[in-house]
Amino acid sequence: MKASRASIAIATGIAVVAGLYFVLPTLSRVVTRPFPGIYSIIDPVTGETKDVLKVKPLLDEYLVLARFAGDGPWKGPIYAKVMGSGDSYASPPLFQQDRMVSALALGEIGYLYHTPGNKDSRVGSSDTGYISNIASFGITTLFHRPLLAGHDERGELNMHQYTPATGERKVSVSTLNYSPRMIQVGISSVSNPDNAVDTDPLTPHMSSAASCCFYLPAQAAAPLQVKLEYRWLPKGQPEVLALTLPANSDADELLILVQADGSMGVAFRGPGKDLDLTPEGVRSIHGKPYPLPPAAERKARLTAELARRKRFLKDMYRLRDKDTGDSIEVAYQLRYLIDEYEKTITYLEAFSTCTATLATCDKQATAAARAP
Repeated sequence: MKASRASIAIATGIAVVAGLYFVLPTLSRVVTRPFPGIYSIIDPVTGETKDVLKVKPLLDEYLVLARFAGDGPWKGPIYAKVMGSGDSYASPPLFQQDRMVSALALGEIGYLYHTPGNKDSRVGSSDTGYISNIASFGITTLFHRPLLAGHDERGELNMHQYTPATGERKVSVSTLNYSPRMIQVGISSVSNPDNAVDTDPLTPHMSSAASCCFYLPAQAAAPLQVKLEYRWLPKGQPEVLALTLPANSDADELLILVQADGSMGVAFRGPGKDLDLTPEGVRSIHGKPYPLPPAAERKARLTAELARRKRFLKDMYRLRDKDTGDSIEVAYQLRYLIDEYEKTITYLEAFSTCTATLATCDKQATAAARAP
């Protein structure tokens, strides 16, 4: 299989475990069920945090929204349920699942496991407490944080009280958090507070999924007065900042920018602008990189992720060498996982010793992973 940065470094391939060892801040409330929340992977090279799942309780089921590549808006819904002791799984296990582990079945796309105390699920353990086996990104360590705090989420996919007028257009809203603090931000119109949308709670140095929708005049006759409604997490009080939006008739996304010092502003993004790359090869907005952690923290995360993947590969070797007469399907899966993890580890080892630019290091590490 061809080794590339897409399949090796960013963890969108089935065999890639994405995510790095660090503790996400948690909100001060009692968690009665383990699955509701937002789940992220992390690019081990750039350190970028990408949300991939949002799980919400729904009576005796769960509603799941997904971003399978960690980009774009939330899609869904997918209806999920906790697996019972008598329910059958789509594939045989690699590990004997501990009785403390629970599994959430996400329709036909795979499973999300809660692994308290680093206990084994059917696909292994996770030091973050969560691991997935989902077709689009595979056996993947996930990072979990709570859903929106304080009130129900406002927005088209959730709870929206606003009926747009004739001549209004909708834009999605994203928050880019360049600060070292956890925050949650929403926006509302001063003239009609029902015209409002919330973005997801963010960890330091990350961007949110695009939330839909906020409504603007198609042809603005005057600047629009808005309020940014935000809360520093986990214990900050709600605060409001009044702003004036400039007129913009072609932008499809409104960006709320939380700067490193905690100050805030807004900017419009036109179609395709999030596809721009900086010379370092990371996504940008108007030439400014998306929020990334400081270099020292990215290095520490890469080192920790490399250690995690080596531990997982050691487990795969142990399973392969046991020769317990497992099915052909399990044997094939082990061979595939071992091959991909060996390539991934070679890439990360080469990248971690490189001192050149991101683009140059990526090129050198990719060549190393492809070498026979």
